[in-house]
Amino acid sequence: MKKLMLLIVACVCMSFAAKADQLAYISEEDARAAVELLQKQKYVLLYCGCCDDDQLQYVKIISVSYRYTGFEQYYEVFVEGVDANGNPVSEAIDLAYAHIQKKKIALCVGKALHLECDPCIEGQLMWTGTKF
Repeated sequence: MKKLMLLIVACVCMSFAAKADQLAYISEEDARAAVELLQKQKYVLLYCGCCDDDQLQYVKIISVSYRYTGFEQYYEVFVEGVDANGNPVSEAIDLAYAHIQKKKIALCVGKALHLECDPCIEGQLMWTGTKF
């Protein structure tokens, strides 16, 4: 019984971990496409719907790039900018939890690029920020 319980806990933890980093490490082709898309944007919304207590973070984009992760053939997209409070933001992003503005909707970058992902958002996420 203890082994079964341990197995169930391990499976639950692994399924959460799989959702937590869906499109953080991607192919060079996908990274290049993401950079091209994000370079056309003034802002990006960073929000992990799968993560407990994550807050919406609007970032005014200064630069977007991609870089080799050092692991197999994977790359990551890197965003530099400032948040609504003027704080610098410099981080690699997961495309499943990065969103661009399409009218009044926040569209998942992964979905915009037709990549398989689950942004863990019920219905539509409204774009409500960017007054900075």
